[in-house]
Amino acid sequence: MPVKVVFLNVGQGDCTLMTFYEPGAAKAHAAVLLDCGSKPGGEVAPRESAGASATGDAKRRMTEHVKREIDKCLMDLKNPGVLDYLIISHPDEDHFNLLEEIFLDSEHQLRYSVKNVWHSMSSVDYKEERSEVRFVETLLDDPNSLASPDHSVESDPVLKPTQGDPEMLFPNLPGTPNLYHLNAGGALPSSRDSATRTKYVHSAKEKIANLNSLVFLVTGAPDGNGQRQKVLLMADALKVNEECLIKNDSNGLLKREKNLWLKVGHHGSKTSTCKAWLDYVTPDGLFVSTGKVIFAGKSATCTDSNFNAELLKNWEDVRTRHNIPEPKVTSQKKPLKRHWDYTYQNNTAALSGFVNRDATGKGVFSTFGGERFATGKATTEWTGRDWILWIDRAPDGSYKPGAYEISYQ
Repeated sequence: MPVKVVFLNVGQGDCTLMTFYEPGAAKAHAAVLLDCGSKPGGEVAPRESAGASATGDAKRRMTEHVKREIDKCLMDLKNPGVLDYLIISHPDEDHFNLLEEIFLDSEHQLRYSVKNVWHSMSSVDYKEERSEVRFVETLLDDPNSLASPDHSVESDPVLKPTQGDPEMLFPNLPGTPNLYHLNAGGALPSSRDSATRTKYVHSAKEKIANLNSLVFLVTGAPDGNGQRQKVLLMADALKVNEECLIKNDSNGLLKREKNLWLKVGHHGSKTSTCKAWLDYVTPDGLFVSTGKVIFAGKSATCTDSNFNAELLKNWEDVRTRHNIPEPKVTSQKKPLKRHWDYTYQNNTAALSGFVNRDATGKGVFSTFGGERFATGKATTEWTGRDWILWIDRAPDGSYKPGAYEISYQ
């Protein structure tokens, strides 16, 4: 059963769309959306090659592209217009503030049906800036008020803890590709330490939101040797969460078997993806969702010191020691001829400080490609890309456990 994982370009934010297919089926039987948000000021325009407009505001073009891609996916399901899970990993707006525009029509009613909504922390922590409608807060507290004649939220939204045993999202499909909610919650003090825990619980939301990120693992079907592909989805989980995941992985669920793909935590920031984590999961490739926003007038997350001098340096050491081969990128059933790059900030507090580095063959898949193209005017702009990862599907489109295909648009 192939799984398609699309890391949509939302600039400085996160949006991951997953669809699950039965072997040989043209239409997916299940879909999951994990986060959908973008930090204001960090938006990156989509490329014309992805079918996006070349004119207009970058944020508007980006949002329209994301909306079109999600529409196309959900309307092509076996059960059209029904999302199995909407998951909001944590209450930072660059993970949820596009949901209102994606999910509501002009009458502020749902455009899709949603079977399950999972989230972390309290509904009051979800505040969309510059929005008249508190969509996520309403969705979590009173989803029936958003129902349309054709669409609704089928089950009450669920506040998920970050502590506990791995939980399978599709329990009726054991032994097949699946999605697991992982135990990453050891970062917060236990209830036995009541004074320290009270301090955490009553801290400002911003201080504990990343610690409470929900973390997930996609697992593929076993190949002939019983080995599965895996995709780790880290949201904004921090290094302390990664240490907790390693500590709690008693059955080796998180270890690499066939191929393992890592959606790195916190947009490539130095707060996440510690060397011990990379050494434990030994990924084949790193997917990074990032954009051009500069925080507090100082620096971006994807700086030269964060990205090149720490994350990629540590990963290259891990790849070399574990003899992990370079991943292949394919497009339209052929080796990809085009090169691709990633963009980072050269440690200066200026947009002009963003530069590009070639990523061809290095296994770095950033949504912030950084290609600047003329728009027919005197100015140019930064652009991003969507990355598409298929697991258990060969480049010729056939079902094959252990095969993969990576492409971008």
